[in-house]
Amino acid sequence: MKLGLSIKFIVCSSFLSLLIACSDTNNAREWLLKNDNLYYKNIAIDWRVESVKGCKTCVINQDVVYQPEGISSYNTLMQSQNWVAVHELSKINVIRLKMPDQTPYLFVERIKGRTLKLFDQQQNYSIKIGEVTAVNFNNQRFSILIKKFEEVDKQSVALPRRASLEFIALKID
Repeated sequence: MKLGLSIKFIVCSSFLSLLIACSDTNNAREWLLKNDNLYYKNIAIDWRVESVKGCKTCVINQDVVYQPEGISSYNTLMQSQNWVAVHELSKINVIRLKMPDQTPYLFVERIKGRTLKLFDQQQNYSIKIGEVTAVNFNNQRFSILIKKFEEVDKQSVALPRRASLEFIALKID
């Protein structure tokens, strides 16, 4: 009888472990910023369209800003009217997160090769093109991916400088 109870305990424990493992998988983060793009439930985001495949409450707002350095385009991803991420093609060396209540920013400068420096008056980050890095803006955490960065102006020119910058930023809750 004790052998039967031991087997039942092992079977029940194994079943319970499987249930816990499955529930953890189901609760995995919906959004993931990888070294090439932002993904929703393992499906890459197409920033050119206004909807996100598989997300009924998601909308991509497309906006253009005209500035002396050139035209910058923003694709802001909202889920249930909450800011989730932004994809920007910019003509200056500034990462700006156009959020409803604020627009935090960091300057971008090349250190050497693919290594860049992100900075403002309070902080300084080292980041590589094509690699995701966590940063803090005004006590909020974000993952940043710089896909492309080409300087147009020399580093001796005052900030902000003309550049070709493509980045994705994901808010981490």
